Amino acid sequence: MIDRPHTVSSYNLQLSEVSAIINRMADMARGLLSGGLDALQNADAIAAMQIVSQDKAIDELERQLERLALLTIMSRAPMAEDLRYLIAAIRIGKMLERTGDQAKRIARRFDTVDRAALGTRFAQVRAMERYASAMVAKAIESFNTASHTLAQEVIAADAELNAMNARLTESCRAGIDEGSLGSGDGIQLILMGKQLERVGDYATNIAGDVSYMLTGE
Repeated sequence: MIDRPHTVSSYNLQLSEVSAIINRMADMARGLLSGGLDALQNADAIAAMQIVSQDKAIDELERQLERLALLTIMSRAPMAEDLRYLIAAIRIGKMLERTGDQAKRIARRFDTVDRAALGTRFAQVRAMERYASAMVAKAIESFNTASHTLAQEVIAADAELNAMNARLTESCRAGIDEGSLGSGDGIQLILMGKQLERVGDYATNIAGDVSYMLTGE
C-alpha cells in the first residue's frame, strides 16, 4: 500500500482494511482455481461442490470491499492519491470476484468431463491455470507494493497466456478431427481454456488499475 503520512488512525485502519480484503480475496480466488481443477482431475464431486459454495464467500467480500471503499470516500473526502487508491480497490475487487466465478464454472464441469479421455491436453489446462494464477498474484503484489514495474510485467505476460490458449484450442480441434478426442470433451477443454484466458484478462485489468492508481492515467 502507498505510504501515507495520515494522522487520523481510523482512516489508516480503513485503508489497511481495504488492502486486507483485497489480499484475502486474491488468495481465495487463486485457491479456488487450483481446487476446481483438482476436483476435475480427481473426479471429486464433493470437492467440486465445495468450490462452488466457497465462491459465495468471495462475493460477500467484494460487497464488503465496495461498501468500505465508498464509505471512506464519502466520509473522508480523500485527496487525489487516496481517491485513486480507493477507486482502484473497488475495480480490483470486481476482477477478483469474477476470477472466483470462473473457478466456480470450471468446478461445475466435474460431471461433464471424461477425465480418462483428456490425456495430455488436461496438462495444458493445468499449465494455463498456474500461469494465470501467477499473473493474479503478481498483479496483487504490484498493488501491495505500489509497483508500476510489476504492473507492466503483468500486462506484458498476458500475450503468453493467450498463446497457450491458442495452442490448447488447436490441439483439441486436431484431436477431434482425427478422432482421438471426443467432440464433447474437446469442447469442455476449449471452454476451460477460455475461462483461464479470462482470468489472465482480469489480472491484466488489475495491473491497469494499479497503473491508474499510481499515475492517474
